[in-house]
Amino acid sequence: MKHRKLIILFLTFACVMMTAIVTNTPERKTIRYFNSHRAALEDAVLHHMGAGLEDDNAHIRFNYWGGEHPIAEYTVVSRGLVPSSKYYGFFYSYDNVPVAFQNANQSLTPVSDQTWQWNGEGDNHGMVRRLDANWFYFEAAL
Repeated sequence: MKHRKLIILFLTFACVMMTAIVTNTPERKTIRYFNSHRAALEDAVLHHMGAGLEDDNAHIRFNYWGGEHPIAEYTVVSRGLVPSSKYYGFFYSYDNVPVAFQNANQSLTPVSDQTWQWNGEGDNHGMVRRLDANWFYFEAAL
């Protein structure tokens, strides 16, 4: 009887841990960060060009990318080493136009009304999805 309770407790703990691991995807972590910091992000991109909002504890990286359609980009999750790295984050498009990762000169192909894909040199590729007016989520594999 005691072993049975211990096994049930262990299996319950394992299920909870697996659920936590599976549901904490890079996309969900990025969206959670965006939603939690939305007001500060909007203030930063509209008044300070994103400077000073970087979160050292979460390792958030900020970049401003100029060009035809300037963006303020926040990378929330990065994995791997070059040449096989993946990046997850979001950006603010000052003119509400979706662009490829780091505002690279890559054309976007619509996947749906709110989602686009891009393909770069070699196996570089990614996707962009609208979060709200001027805000976009991105994934990039380089």
